[in-house]
Amino acid sequence: MGSLLNIIKQFFINNRSIVLMTKIIRRFKKKSYNKTKMKLWMDENKISLEGFLKNIDYDLWVESTMVNNEIKNHSKKILKSIEVKLGGGGCHLLIYFLVRYLKPKIILETGVAAGFSSLSILKAIEKNKRGKLYSSDFPYFRIKNPEKYIGILVDKEKYLNWRLEIEGDAINIPKFKSEFNKIDLFHYDSDKTYQGKKNILKLIKNRLSINSTLIFDDIQDDIFFYELVSKSNLNSKIFKIGNKYVGLLGDFQK
Repeated sequence: MGSLLNIIKQFFINNRSIVLMTKIIRRFKKKSYNKTKMKLWMDENKISLEGFLKNIDYDLWVESTMVNNEIKNHSKKILKSIEVKLGGGGCHLLIYFLVRYLKPKIILETGVAAGFSSLSILKAIEKNKRGKLYSSDFPYFRIKNPEKYIGILVDKEKYLNWRLEIEGDAINIPKFKSEFNKIDLFHYDSDKTYQGKKNILKLIKNRLSINSTLIFDDIQDDIFFYELVSKSNLNSKIFKIGNKYVGLLGDFQK
């Protein structure tokens, strides 16, 4: 009952009713695809994350694994102290490595949750002494006071080069776009539907360039990444992390 009341409460806050309805509708409008063929395509094209990163910069790989372990230990302490269960992070080791290696000025991520990827990016920015992170999220509507859990792993007073908005991608991203002309690195981990991904790419396409790097979590969920790779001339990589797949697009050499 408590969970239902939280959903109803969130439904009537600001623009959240629109966002929630959109999410629900998209769940019923999945684009059909052959899961067996998709898995075969991903398995045929996947490469070792460790091997890929070591080949680019071995020392940075070592640094990234150390920071990744620090974040894992930090998250255990924080998440153990709260009463709700939050989603896990994306491929934050890859994210940290790429931010350190590419030294992007403008980074946009969709999907924050506890803040694994956000913290990885902010730690890399701090090390680089360059960059700003724009994060878009939407509160978990199944729990009470969900706003306070967004990015809970991040010390918000420490990282002043972080802008977080929590009204949903369709509202947050247009706000962000007025502040920059180009996105150097984009990490997608929000709306898990095909249409959601397609809509976000449409929102940001005029801020992307041939030098932009894009990371997509959970590419096994639909045919979106396959279509994106097929239609673009960008270099692409696929990594299997546990039971999930991560897609990377971009020029990975400086």
